[in-house]
Amino acid sequence: MAAIDIVSQPATLSFSSSVDDIVVQTSRTSVDVVLTIRGDNIIEETLYPDLSGRIVLSDLSPLVEPYVREYQRVVMQCQFSSEGYSVSIAPVTLLYTKADVGMSATDFTQNHFLTLLDGEKITALNREERLYSFNNPIAQVNAEVRLPVGTYTSLTAQLSAVTFDSNGIAQFDVSPRKIIDAIGLVGGRLLLYTVTSGNAKQVFRCIEEQILPEPSLLFLNSFGCEEFLHCSGTLKRTTKFDRSSGRAKSKLQNYSIIEERQFTANTGWLNDDMAEWATDCLRSDEVYLWENGRRGKEIVITDSKDEINNEDDYMTDYELTYTYAQRVNNVMRRRRAARIFSDTFEDIYN
Repeated sequence: MAAIDIVSQPATLSFSSSVDDIVVQTSRTSVDVVLTIRGDNIIEETLYPDLSGRIVLSDLSPLVEPYVREYQRVVMQCQFSSEGYSVSIAPVTLLYTKADVGMSATDFTQNHFLTLLDGEKITALNREERLYSFNNPIAQVNAEVRLPVGTYTSLTAQLSAVTFDSNGIAQFDVSPRKIIDAIGLVGGRLLLYTVTSGNAKQVFRCIEEQILPEPSLLFLNSFGCEEFLHCSGTLKRTTKFDRSSGRAKSKLQNYSIIEERQFTANTGWLNDDMAEWATDCLRSDEVYLWENGRRGKEIVITDSKDEINNEDDYMTDYELTYTYAQRVNNVMRRRRAARIFSDTFEDIYN
């Protein structure tokens, strides 16, 4: 046996939420350990083996997570040395995640997009959608469409990543309008489309909606990637004022008025697959309004109601309460189309 042997280490591609222990066997009385991420020494200690000669570095996930959270992908290295002898683990590439996906990082990234959605997603023509893959900047789309003449057919196209950064994360714009442009559909209707990248596959069902979602939320998912949650249910607003007053020269005055606007949004009906996925927005620590095709105000979700039961006729919908993250809550909002009537009613009601 060598002076220091690597018994086990994390897989060379691992998620930050589940980093396996590093275990070494040694005949030395002490070993110097240096664990490094991006040139920073996270651990630099002299450790002593147990009676069986083993040293175990455990519970590494909380230690590395701040680095992976910031950079999304980092390489971890660890060296053990003693009396002129040293050995290192094979470098470990860590990908950010806050989820337990039930499989290895290699299997997941080869067979899934970087999302917790595992099934069909409901979308609509005016909604924005994104997908992310690891180390694969090319995707294919197969769309089921209804042509202007009333017949149905399938159209295919290739999609290139909008961005493909040095971390190997490829972002695809898979919004319905983008898909329509890619497949060259003119005058027909997009019904359903499937996006594949390697072995990863995601299905979108495109519905017709009369009123735009309000709000549409851009959130950072459990893999550090941006996704959209479009709320099609009722939106309510309440404003709370915290007033402090006092008398000056015999006159009562408010010397401090703190305003906080609270919005309560309903997701509308969600299918079973989206019901599991939508909770990723509720646990996200970075959420923004998506307005007029761009990122809007940052918000903070202060409360949520997400209940699911197994009754046959149960239809899942979530309710969430949020407020603006900024100090000034007096934000001017543009009027939107009415949610009560549509063009399907007679003109007398419009």
